[in-house]
Amino acid sequence: MPDAVSHYAAMLANRTLPSDALCLTAVRGLSVDEALARFDAAPRTRATTFTEAGQASISAYPDELPLVVADELDGWVFLAEHGGFHGSLPEVLAALSAGTTAVTAFWNVDVDNTITLARDGRILDAMDFVLDHEPTAELTVHLDGLDFEDPELMCASALAFVERVTGVRLGADWFAEPHRTATITPSWRFESFDPASWLAVNAPEIFDLLPEAGTPVLREIATTAARRACAANGVEDGLSQSRDQLTARLRETHFEALDLRWDRCTPTDPCADPVTRLQADHARRYADTTAERVLVARAHALAAVRACLAEDAITAAAQALINACQADRAHWADLRRQAATRLAGAR
Repeated sequence: MPDAVSHYAAMLANRTLPSDALCLTAVRGLSVDEALARFDAAPRTRATTFTEAGQASISAYPDELPLVVADELDGWVFLAEHGGFHGSLPEVLAALSAGTTAVTAFWNVDVDNTITLARDGRILDAMDFVLDHEPTAELTVHLDGLDFEDPELMCASALAFVERVTGVRLGADWFAEPHRTATITPSWRFESFDPASWLAVNAPEIFDLLPEAGTPVLREIATTAARRACAANGVEDGLSQSRDQLTARLRETHFEALDLRWDRCTPTDPCADPVTRLQADHARRYADTTAERVLVARAHALAAVRACLAEDAITAAAQALINACQADRAHWADLRRQAATRLAGAR
């Protein structure tokens, strides 16, 4: 067994690293600030350990608290997600690797997994290391001797692959020490990859009428949805703003929500007495999350406005309706009826 595989296998066995879900990404030659910016992370950070970040994310469930721990080591910035997967997304690796090289190892309890190598904004290859896959030469050069047949060593071999690419070994001390940690706001959180399919499930009467609608009607529906979402959440609709301006407002609003959630889910000092830990757990479970949810709803309202700028009119209407639903669930049924009636009347 290669030394790197045994090194990471031991860390997984003794729970220094989570065996159920981990995403480890590395990018060469960037500052930590630049790496985090390309990673869709908040510009403000806190100093936490990898374990503390994981505990905070778990405590937030069923709400989402995506966190990434980042630091530079020997010319590479490592970005570690306890239970996350953001670094495994092709679009994230493409952005991260622009002008340089990035690499990722990822797995979770659902047997989703990948090792990926990217360079100059392009994915060179991505391999599912559980299922059979014939890697390209770009990957093969880094895989010699790594064991992806033994289920007990697959994940350790995936981490050894990252070490092979970077030439840097992460020890238990790296994961135990505090590093800069930030929240993540992924683009897919507010911009569905397939908005029409969402409508097919959640508003089929609208979905059926979309292909027959003309552009003016679709644009009208998008604008109406956006304005209603903003009015319901006390948000200036910003229909005169650019996409970049709306994206900046949306991200800042969502980061504020995640900061509040992070405050609520900060792990209790493990050295505290049992009563203190029990009281802290109770306080987290029954905390008032109204402020968090207000900010998330406002972010969705801004996303509905941004959707109006989509080039394709069907996409604009669908994305605006999706975000308007998330921004104002109480009045979704009314908006849905209004949109369906407008579409039917335009036939």
